[in-house]
Amino acid sequence: MAEDHKSHLLLSSFLEWLNVPENLQRKFLLWLALFFALLVVILVIDPTGFTPEVAEGMPATKTIRSPRMISFVDEVRTAELRAIERERVQPAFSPIEGAEEQMLERFDRFTADLSLFFVEFKKLPSSEPPQNLIASYFPGESLLEPERLIQLRTLRPSQLDNLVAASRRILLNVGQKPISAQNLELARAEVRSSVESYPEGLGFKTIMTSLVRNAIMINSIEDDKLTKQQRDAASRAIQPVVRTFQKGQKIIDEGSIVTADDYYVLKRISTQMHKNRLLSLMGNFILALLAVAISLVYLRLEDKNVLNDGEQYKLLSVICLTTLALAKTAHALGVMFDRPYLAILLTPLPAVAMLMTMLLDSRIALFHVFSLGLMMFVVAESNVKFVVVSLFGAIAGILAWRTASRASDMRNLIGSSGIKIGLTSSLAVLAFILLDSDSFANMDLKQIAMLVSFGMFNGILSGILANGVLPYMESVFSLATNSRLLELTDLSQPLLRKLAEEAPGTYQHSIAVATMAEAAANCVNADPLLTKIAAYFHDIGKIKRPSYFAENQADENRHDQVTPYMSSLILIGHIRDSLDLGREYSLPERVLSIMSQHHGTTLISYFFEEAKKLKDGEVNEERFRYPGPKPQTKEAAILMLADSVEAAARTLPQHTHSKIEGLVKKIIEHKLNDENQLDESDLTLKDIEKIEQTFVRTITSMYHGRVDYPGKLSNQQKGAADGSSD
Repeated sequence: MAEDHKSHLLLSSFLEWLNVPENLQRKFLLWLALFFALLVVILVIDPTGFTPEVAEGMPATKTIRSPRMISFVDEVRTAELRAIERERVQPAFSPIEGAEEQMLERFDRFTADLSLFFVEFKKLPSSEPPQNLIASYFPGESLLEPERLIQLRTLRPSQLDNLVAASRRILLNVGQKPISAQNLELARAEVRSSVESYPEGLGFKTIMTSLVRNAIMINSIEDDKLTKQQRDAASRAIQPVVRTFQKGQKIIDEGSIVTADDYYVLKRISTQMHKNRLLSLMGNFILALLAVAISLVYLRLEDKNVLNDGEQYKLLSVICLTTLALAKTAHALGVMFDRPYLAILLTPLPAVAMLMTMLLDSRIALFHVFSLGLMMFVVAESNVKFVVVSLFGAIAGILAWRTASRASDMRNLIGSSGIKIGLTSSLAVLAFILLDSDSFANMDLKQIAMLVSFGMFNGILSGILANGVLPYMESVFSLATNSRLLELTDLSQPLLRKLAEEAPGTYQHSIAVATMAEAAANCVNADPLLTKIAAYFHDIGKIKRPSYFAENQADENRHDQVTPYMSSLILIGHIRDSLDLGREYSLPERVLSIMSQHHGTTLISYFFEEAKKLKDGEVNEERFRYPGPKPQTKEAAILMLADSVEAAARTLPQHTHSKIEGLVKKIIEHKLNDENQLDESDLTLKDIEKIEQTFVRTITSMYHGRVDYPGKLSNQQKGAADGSSD
C-alpha cells in the first residue's frame, strides 16, 4: 500500500510539473496510455508481411525483400566449413617402440644376403635358370620380387653398392615420418618421387623403388581419440557463418529460379521473424517510450498551454499516429511494387508539418517533424532517401506557412505553401539522383524527370490534403486557427447577433474592447486576431441576465433589489455562462481560455464594500473575487486591461488627452501592482508601456471632439452664441 501511495504521489507530481490541470489528470493519463499503446502497435505492425510462397527449382512469382534487418547463423555453410577444417587436421600417431631399428635390421639382413646372391648370380651361366639360386638365398620373405632380382644381372658391383646405400638413406628419411596401417600406401607412393632424383638408368631406379617400398614398415599406431580431439578443436575454432539482410534488401527477383540457398534463406528469415516478435515488441516499446517522454518534456518547457489544453494534445497525438501509419503504408507500397521512390510521392510528413503549424505552432511543428523523422527511420530503415526528402519537404512547409501565416487568404496560402514543398522535395530528389550517378552519360533523363516530378506532386498533394483536412480538424478539436478566427470576425455571426439584440450595451462595449485589444496586441507582438476574437466574445455570458450589468441598464438598477452576495454571484457567473455559450456555439478552446482569464482573480470591490457595511466588516473577501485563473498569456492580459480601461473610460465626464492618459495609467498600475494580476502573463514592463500609449491613442480617437452644427442642429443653448457678441 505504501509503495502504491508513493507511486501515485510521483505520478501526480509529474503531471503537475507538466502543467496538466488536476481535474483533467485522469483523462490525460487515459489518453496518454491509449496514444502510447497505438504508437507501439503502429511500430510493430508490418503491412508488407512476409509470406515467401516459393518452391526450390521453380521461378519466384514476385520480388522478395527482407521485411526487416534479419541476422541468422547459416548452419549449412557453417557445417561445410567445419568439415573442411576437420579434414585438414592430420591424424595423431603413437610411435611403436623399436620399429625403426627393426626396419633397418631387416633391410640390412636382406641386403647382406643380396650381395652374396649378386656375386653367385653373376657367375651363373646365362643359360641356366636363376630360380633355384633365388630359392636357395631367399626361401622366405624377400624385399625384391623375382623379376627384380633377375634385373640385378644388368648392374655392376659398384652400382649394387650404390643401390644398397641409396636405398638405405631413402628408407631412413621415410622412417622419420609416422607410418601407420592407414597411410602405409601413401608413404610407399612417396618413394617414387625420392628415387627419381638419382642419375641412374631406369632399371636401377625400378629396383631401388621396389626395394625401398617393400622395406618400409609401420612405425606408428594412429591415436583415434587424440585425432578426434584435435579435429573437434579445429572445428570449434571456425566461427558460425552469420548472414545479415537489411530491411528491404532484395533476396530474389521476380522470375528468378529459386536455388537451394535462396530457399534456405527464405525459410530461415521466416523462422527468425517468428522468434523476433518479442524482441521487436520490446524494442519498439522502448522507442515509443522515449519519443513520448521527450515530447512531453519539450512541450512542458516550450509551450505548457498544449498540455494544459487537452484538445491540443489530443490533436498532436492523433497527427503523430496518423503520420506514422501513413508513412509506414507509403514505404510498404514502395517495397511491394519495388518502386522505392513511390514512397516519396505518398509521404505524409510535409502535409502534416503544415497542419501542425496552422493548428498549433511552428516551433512545436518543427520539433515533432524531426521526432517523426527519427521514427520514420525505424519504419523505413532501408530507405533513408524517403525520410530525408520527407524532412526537407516538411521543413519547407513549416517555413513557408510561418512567413505568411498572418495573411487573410488562407486557402491560397496553403496552395502556395504546397508548391514550395514540391520544389524543395524535387530538389532533394534530384540531389540524391546526382549522388547515386557516376556520370552524366549514364543518366536517364526520362527517369530523372519522373522521379523529380514525384517530389513536386507530393507538394501539391500536401497542399490539397492540408486544405481539405483543416476545417474538420478545427471543428473536431475546437482549435483557433487563423482561418477559423477569420470566420469569427464576421459580426453577423449568430452569437454576436444574439448579443447585439439582447445586450446591446455589452455588444458595443465588446466592439470597443476588441478595437483597443487588437491595436495593443499588434504593438507587443501578440496575436492580434486571437485577441480581437476573444474580445468580441468575452462577455457573451451577460446575455442570460443583461439587465444586471450597467452598460445595459436604462433607469432601474436591478442590483438594488438583491443582496451584495447575490450581486457578486451574478457578476462572477457571467464568466461561466460565457464559457457555456461559447462551447455551445463551438468557439475554439484557445478563445475560451482567454475569456476565462479576462477578470483574473480581481475583487468586485463595490459589492464587497456594500457587504462590509451590512456585516460591520466581517466578510469573506474570497466570495467577492473572480475565480481566475490570472492571465497566462499576453493575449489574456491585454484583454483584461482593455476591458477595464474601456469600461472606466465611459465614466469620464470629459475625454481629454490628459484625463484619458491619467485613467489608463491608474488602471494598469492597479492591475500590475495592487492586484498582481499580470504576474503570470508574458508581458514585460516595456510591453505594458507600449500598451498604455496604444490605449491612450485608441480611446482618444474613439471619443474625439466634433465641431458643433450651426442653426437648428446646434447642441448649444439658444442665444449662447449671440450673447458672446453683445
